[in-house]
Amino acid sequence: MEASKKILQVFWVEWFHRTPHINLTLHQVGAKFEPTSSVYQESLGIIGSVPAGILILTLLILLLYLLTRCCDTRPRKAASITCLKVTLVLFALFTLGALGVSIWGNEEVHEGVLVATRSVEHINSRLHSLRNLTKLFDETIQHNLQPQLNLFKETILKNEIENMTAQMFILESLNYMMSNISDVLLINVEDINTKIAPVELGGVTRMLLFGEMIRRVATIGITGLLMMFVFVLIVGVAMHSRCTLITFSVLGLLSMIVCWGLASVYLVVTVGLSDWCMDPNPFLDTQLNKLVANDVAVYYLRCDPTHPSPFSRYINHAQQAADLVLASLIKVTKVADQHYPRSELHPRLDRLLTYLNQSERTLSGVTTLLECPPVHSHYLTLLNSTCHQSMSGVVYLLLSAAGSGLLFTLLVWFTSHTWIYLNHKSVSGVDSNVMRDARRESGSSEERDPFLPGGRGGGGSRGGTLNSLGGGGGYMRPRHSHTPPQTPPFPGTFDGMAGLGGNGASSPATVGTLGRDSQHHNQHHNQHHNQHQHHNHNHYNHPPVGPNQGICCINTIGLHGTRRARTASIDTKRQSCASETCVH
Repeated sequence: MEASKKILQVFWVEWFHRTPHINLTLHQVGAKFEPTSSVYQESLGIIGSVPAGILILTLLILLLYLLTRCCDTRPRKAASITCLKVTLVLFALFTLGALGVSIWGNEEVHEGVLVATRSVEHINSRLHSLRNLTKLFDETIQHNLQPQLNLFKETILKNEIENMTAQMFILESLNYMMSNISDVLLINVEDINTKIAPVELGGVTRMLLFGEMIRRVATIGITGLLMMFVFVLIVGVAMHSRCTLITFSVLGLLSMIVCWGLASVYLVVTVGLSDWCMDPNPFLDTQLNKLVANDVAVYYLRCDPTHPSPFSRYINHAQQAADLVLASLIKVTKVADQHYPRSELHPRLDRLLTYLNQSERTLSGVTTLLECPPVHSHYLTLLNSTCHQSMSGVVYLLLSAAGSGLLFTLLVWFTSHTWIYLNHKSVSGVDSNVMRDARRESGSSEERDPFLPGGRGGGGSRGGTLNSLGGGGGYMRPRHSHTPPQTPPFPGTFDGMAGLGGNGASSPATVGTLGRDSQHHNQHHNQHHNQHQHHNHNHYNHPPVGPNQGICCINTIGLHGTRRARTASIDTKRQSCASETCVH
């Protein structure tokens, strides 16, 4: 094709044109650009489903990853969060770069569409000029030249002369000129106008500009929105905010869907545009044949010098008729000057000559506008801007959409890992702090509890008396084991002690009382000690109840209460916890 050989194509055109075109039965079909063919539409649909399949696959992989991460409760090292944050920021920057490529591609497509639109406008302007010239030619002939010929004929008939041969020559010449003007000149020019009249490209240019405006604004808006999503991630990483990272995980999934959806659209447009750029004439022939004759479409699309113009016959006939009219008018002027007064004929003859010269100039302008090289030059400019600049821009948009889709997939993956990690880290940290405070408060409460054996607050006479009564060293119970109920002092014990300290008269009775009480106390203590050993293995399943639950309850109060509550009196704590069941 003559036009196809002169098209400035980018290498992407041939590369995407080689993309396999298969139909639903997985048979390869032709790559000829036929957008109205159902088979060609099926092939483009299958090609466009590739990014959609990648999206579905990545969503399934991400779903499996999240399912495996939901049950992962292992603690993480504190240093790993720094690596995750650095990784997220790096991939976020890469994503912003990929989205920036779409801005570049968007401007490339916009510039290419503007150049193509200007080319269409130039062609349409040329068509309008051609219509205006044919209209002017028609008005000059019908409203000026023909009326002046009729007036001149009336003048010749009114002024009779002796030389009837000269008069008859003038009248025959006028009739010949009128027939040439009406039957040849006007008809041929009207035929030319009829051939080009249905072609109106103003609507095409308006549609292109309006669609391009919507496409450009929508692309900038979507790109800006996706960039805002990336900035949400960066803010979440900087603030160490789990809520912000979860929000980005949701926005990132939406961004993946948008990016891969745009990739599908751009892939279909790229393949279809490359098929058209390889051979654009057949499709345009089909479309132009709906408006003009096939020879007219072929003439302007190919502009082959070896093929004559479809308008040459009309132009030649009109030009010959104009030349004959002008030659006849010159002869009539010479004969009339010899036999008629110059003052009566020349004003009309001069007007006839002026209108005839104007018609010839108009016809010459029509001939110039009908030439194919200027129109074909605009057509080649349209093809070059579309198949080079716009094609490059669409490829950039495709690469940006696909790359952004992959990067958003990685961002969602790392973000999900990070906020799950933050959840585990925060819970384990809180639990460790709580257990540390619990142990600290438990130890301090036991040390301050005067009712526990061996406590620091047990330096009073009652604790010392009981230990001494128990046989010196005494039985020391573990701090976190069940504590048997304290054996209250038997009657007379403290009286005996008092007697030992001062009243010697009551010493025998007191000593006997002490002996009995000590023996009874030891028996009671051994009984509870055996019970304690029997239940010691079920320590966590059977929480202690009874008076000694105050120890655990005091620890709980020390853990969850305020500093004032922790420093309150032990008796008040024991009274408030006497009726509670303490869980260790």
